[in-house]
Amino acid sequence: MIRQALKILVAGVMIGCFLSPPPARSSDRDDTLLMFVGEDLEVLSIASRREESARQAPAVATVVTRDMMEKDGLFTLSEALNQTPGFYMARQEWGSRPYLRGVPDSVLFLYDTVPMTSDITKSIHPLDEELSLAPVKRIEIIRGPGSVLWGPDAFAGIVNVVPLTGKDLNGVETGADYRLPGNSRGAYVNAGHDGGAWDGFISLNARDSVADDRTGNIKRFWGDGSGTPVPPGDRYGSENADRPHFLEFVGNASLRDWATLSGRYSDYSRPYAMADENQQQVWIEDRSAPVNYLKLESKKNVALNSAIRFTGYYSSVDASHQVIDLNLAPKERTAYTELIFDQNVWSGKGLFTAGTAYRNTQVSNAPVWDSYLPGYLVPENETFLPTITGVDYRSKLWSVFGQYSHKIGKTDVSIGLRHDAHDFYDDSLSYNCALVWSPATDWGVKLLYGSAYRTPYTSQLLEKQAAGFKDIQTRLEEINTVNAELSWKPGQRLGLTLGGFVNHISHHVMENAYAGLSDPNSQKICGLELEGMVSPLEDIEISANLTATRNTGPDEVYRYADGITIDPNDGSADTNYTELRYPFDTGPNRIFHLMARWKPFGRVSLFCRTGYTAPIDVICPTCVKTESISGVWLTDMGANFRDIGVFGLDAGVYLNNVTDKDYQVPGTYSLIDGEPFSVRVLLKKRW
Repeated sequence: MIRQALKILVAGVMIGCFLSPPPARSSDRDDTLLMFVGEDLEVLSIASRREESARQAPAVATVVTRDMMEKDGLFTLSEALNQTPGFYMARQEWGSRPYLRGVPDSVLFLYDTVPMTSDITKSIHPLDEELSLAPVKRIEIIRGPGSVLWGPDAFAGIVNVVPLTGKDLNGVETGADYRLPGNSRGAYVNAGHDGGAWDGFISLNARDSVADDRTGNIKRFWGDGSGTPVPPGDRYGSENADRPHFLEFVGNASLRDWATLSGRYSDYSRPYAMADENQQQVWIEDRSAPVNYLKLESKKNVALNSAIRFTGYYSSVDASHQVIDLNLAPKERTAYTELIFDQNVWSGKGLFTAGTAYRNTQVSNAPVWDSYLPGYLVPENETFLPTITGVDYRSKLWSVFGQYSHKIGKTDVSIGLRHDAHDFYDDSLSYNCALVWSPATDWGVKLLYGSAYRTPYTSQLLEKQAAGFKDIQTRLEEINTVNAELSWKPGQRLGLTLGGFVNHISHHVMENAYAGLSDPNSQKICGLELEGMVSPLEDIEISANLTATRNTGPDEVYRYADGITIDPNDGSADTNYTELRYPFDTGPNRIFHLMARWKPFGRVSLFCRTGYTAPIDVICPTCVKTESISGVWLTDMGANFRDIGVFGLDAGVYLNNVTDKDYQVPGTYSLIDGEPFSVRVLLKKRW
């Protein structure tokens, strides 16, 4: 289905690009140009649940605009976040894994304010080609807790992907790209209409990507359900992963400010090869977790200075995970409603926001592994299969929250509080306070404090399920963060920001591919974030950022099954467990990025960016000591050409990883190759 849709979409895009109408007259261009309202102001909506400048928002905030995505050749959310201070995108066999300020899997990802993460697993995120940036207006980023306004899982930060609307695109835009090596190709169509009282937007994206070139040597293992693995003589053969395929549909429609209906549908398949630590056992897996939703928003002004806003959505995750010849199909269904009341007070100097929310989530057949899979795949094992338990549960969450902000001279002060009442794990109380001071137009100071919580892993809920959801109190992971930021921006051609943070994490639990869940832990992570921009000439811009972190706290403690003892008298089996201690996984402790942009001509722009990632610890299940891999420098560059031949026809050429083409990164069970050198060509047309 996805492959056929891609062929049709690519053909349509190419026909539209080359057989499009003649260049528009000047009187027509106003009706067909993309208008990105507010992008130059870096509008942010997730810090206070209202649109405001990122610089004045009560949060450490960054906005990646559509113009920046196009100029810098950004095609995925992972690429956009990787350039942002505090973020590290770890390459895994199945995609990218996000680290923010030294905490893995700690970001709440939203698409048009709808969560894109799942309770089934915390290790799957929409960071790569399953989420296209083609229909995206901007990416809003907050570094720091955000549970007061966004509930659990807004742990170390929030990322909100804002799609285009009919107000932003009044016309049609199509695009197609091709990438080597691997013959990866994709295409999209965006269409929008601004009808004054109403507007609408739709987008269709399709892509097939590069296949994993590693060859698997295990084709069968789980067998026919008899409870024993396939005999070693029948397991082995040669198998390669198929090409990944991605399909995405996004749409929205608004009637004045009164109501907005929006939705997203995604379907994808991402096969990949896995290997044990010695690269002896290699097998093929396929994992996907598409998040689809339908959302309704409504707003009603009840008085001159007050309004009521309603949000309701229904989202679904029909996940799949194929491990050799075993197919797992967990599902998740979520219904969410929220009611918010806004009131301006003190002649507009104060804003009071209060709200209540209800979330009902149903999870079925979520898999919980209790064993180290590669240990079972060895030919010596002819008897045992790993234990996989399917977990079914329903969770209900009632929330009430409020936030008040007040302007005192050149200072904005805000304070917020939220209470989350869960039905079968501990209630939580999160809070924040912020001071934003602008002593002069070119200076800004932010002092922030906040807390957040994270819902339990499915493995933790398995224990509660066994206890009838009664006897075990599951404490939520908690983070308390202090942020400080000093910014100086005397003009559009110069800016500097210096920030620091301290994270205190308690009741922390980590999920490890070798050993399940760690014992509860606590950590203190301190960090420094520095970013700056200078434009020495009108057509040249240079920017850079640096992130440095340091953590203190005890090692992670895991217990994993390393063998089975069979009683010769009655044949019963006892599992032997080994205790492991690993350092807390913060990712690299230093990350540096440098970007240069040059516009030599009015219709041509060039960029070059290079980045350094410090050495990373490698943790394996049988290692006596922790080793590390060397740091790596990576460089990307590209060129954009606008209005080539006819108005609205643009092209781009992008080179990725042009310097270090041979490096490795930690995978799930073993080291894997980093991203290779690649060339991508993009062609798009507006009319």
